Amino acid sequence: MVRAVYLAMEPAGWFVLVPLSLASLLTGLVQSLGTTWGLSRHYWVVAKLLLTVLATAILLVHTQPISYVARVAAETTLSSADLREARISLVVHAGGGLLVLLVPMILSVYKPRGVTRYGQRKQHKRRKVSRL
Repeated sequence: MVRAVYLAMEPAGWFVLVPLSLASLLTGLVQSLGTTWGLSRHYWVVAKLLLTVLATAILLVHTQPISYVARVAAETTLSSADLREARISLVVHAGGGLLVLLVPMILSVYKPRGVTRYGQRKQHKRRKVSRL
């Protein structure tokens, strides 16, 4: 059963997680550019963008160990001591990835205050135009 899971992790990572991660990044960019929140007007939007880029980069780097574990699982029978460090790394990275993805979700719901300098200039210009 464990070998089957290791073998299934590689295609699931490459054909599900990586495309969804890239889609998340792309849709976030499109939505931020198409809404009043903007891409660089609020700190929470910038933080979400940076976290999403960081998570996507780490996922792309981390697919290599997943491929290695799947390759070893396909070639040999595994004992409980085999790939101990790789398995711990997979669990730690999965847990860290979950935490990193929870932060942007929380930022999206609560939208904390804080406008960037660019956002302040935009608000100031908008106020001037509305007075005229």
